[in-house]
Amino acid sequence: MEHEAFYKDQYDRSLDRKNEINASLSTPIGILTALIAGLYFASTNFDFSDNIILTIIFAVIGGLSLFLLGKSIYHLILAFSDLHNGYDYAYLNDTDVLDNYYQGLVSFYHSQPGATPAGSIAEAKKEFDEYILKELIKSAGINQKNNKSKIFQRFQCHQYMIYALIALSLLIIPFGIDFGINKGKDKVQKVKIDSVIPVDLNLKYKDTTIRLNIKPYDNGARNKKTDTSTHANDQGRR
Repeated sequence: MEHEAFYKDQYDRSLDRKNEINASLSTPIGILTALIAGLYFASTNFDFSDNIILTIIFAVIGGLSLFLLGKSIYHLILAFSDLHNGYDYAYLNDTDVLDNYYQGLVSFYHSQPGATPAGSIAEAKKEFDEYILKELIKSAGINQKNNKSKIFQRFQCHQYMIYALIALSLLIIPFGIDFGINKGKDKVQKVKIDSVIPVDLNLKYKDTTIRLNIKPYDNGARNKKTDTSTHANDQGRR
């Protein structure tokens, strides 16, 4: 196998490995989120004032679980970045930059005394191939070291995550006992009034009823008087 083909293959594999490692980090993120949610649920539903022995056991195991989860998250962050400069992966230059470099080599050798076009191209190609080979070797080496560091941090993350899972499993024991003791108890909320707001309870009655003054007719006497006058007028005409 030629050196150039070998190191090009190593370079390509180092970049593929980088993508695989980054994609695999999504799994511990989901697991750590679930473990943190479980620890939060147990802590908020445990009665710390009920039994001193259970409280101490729960606090010790809970604190250990929190520490292990923190270590796992720390190594997970390191798997993404070293918190300072990050993982600087090496890449070959863009093709236009490489072509400009090659054309510059051709022009350089062509300007030499006694140079021929074919000889200039051959010398330029030879030096360009050597340059590409060195870049492949350097870039592949940098990328492989970064991948090894990321894999180590991922391993540490998984290790502490497993320890945290074991600690949370032990946390079920005091939590389950406390839950069984308080299962039949009614949860009563205590309300304390610190200050009293004065309220005026003297209510004043105000009559808001609207009354209408109605003057009724005197049982139709008015109408009878009108009818009598009309009857007398009729008799006078006769």
